[in-house]
Amino acid sequence: MSVLYVTEQGAMIRFTEGRIIVGKEKKILQEVPAFKLDQIVAVGNVILTAGAATFCMQNGVDVAFLSTTGKYRGRLQPEFAKSALLRQRQYERAIDPEFCRQTAAAIVAGKIKNMLAMTRQQRRLRDEGAASIKEMERLLARVPAGRDLDTLRGFEGAATVAYFKAFRGAIKGDWEFHAREYHPPTGEVNALLSFGYSLLYNNIFGAVNVVGMDPYMGYFHRPRHGHAALVSDLVEEYRAVIVDRLTLTALNKRLLLKDDFFTDQEGRIRLQQPAIKRFLALYAGALNEVVYYPLGKIRTSFRQLIELQTRHLARVLLGEDPAYQPFDAEASANGRPATANDKPAAANATNAGAAEMPSADNQGAE
Repeated sequence: MSVLYVTEQGAMIRFTEGRIIVGKEKKILQEVPAFKLDQIVAVGNVILTAGAATFCMQNGVDVAFLSTTGKYRGRLQPEFAKSALLRQRQYERAIDPEFCRQTAAAIVAGKIKNMLAMTRQQRRLRDEGAASIKEMERLLARVPAGRDLDTLRGFEGAATVAYFKAFRGAIKGDWEFHAREYHPPTGEVNALLSFGYSLLYNNIFGAVNVVGMDPYMGYFHRPRHGHAALVSDLVEEYRAVIVDRLTLTALNKRLLLKDDFFTDQEGRIRLQQPAIKRFLALYAGALNEVVYYPLGKIRTSFRQLIELQTRHLARVLLGEDPAYQPFDAEASANGRPATANDKPAAANATNAGAAEMPSADNQGAE
């Protein structure tokens, strides 16, 4: 699968003679054979012509629109998958309180397990996070007995606070980060995390559409108008292992510097244009990383793993799989299959305004 990221402000995307062409002021920035594309991500003020839109809708090319701060704006998507039975089961499950509780408990446990795995695998996180590890382990042990969604949301929130205390200590240099803050994000680190979560949200939104579920009907996040609750549910298990890890890498290896950020007229912290392109390339690389997928007992990229996990949830809704099991980063690192009874271990792109990324492809996720 191939994804085209377009970041040049004022650029136009058009379709001509079997090619998607990105241009600006009569200058061609990028040409891509149209048959290779599965998704286009337009960042900021980017124009999609009617011809390009028609080609994308007729040929199943998903087009997502993000702001330059990474906020998810919406998408132009092909026809829904013809899976009415799956969506019917999805809605029926959503009014089953016990199914919602069990699925939400799995989502929360999966997120906490992966925050623990991230903390233990990163030496600086491990050294700074002994107290956080203990607190997350305590909360993880309480999740199965969580009696309702509000209780489970409380466990998830408390574990996330503990995790980011360790995360703060793992950041090198003089980056300011006291706690996870958003709406709007404060400081460069929070801005970068929010941008990464929006990219992840977009990937999962696309996977949910491909599989044929309703992105707005979830089981853990509170439903509200315009919020893709199911997408937010599925984001949780990947935050630490994809976006948080990438953020630490970009900052600690000085792949992004203070000068790569600026504050706009509305007081929002944003990435400079060249830095957006670099971070998109880093993000694409993170998604293309090949890891062991415990549930499927195969090695695959994170990009493909996201779709496989989404299909796993669909099978759960249809009664083909017994219960949802989030991706288990610790089991992946150990190269062993995941089981429902796993317990926590002891603590011990070319571009000139457009970037083509090889692929097999939150605001609402916050």
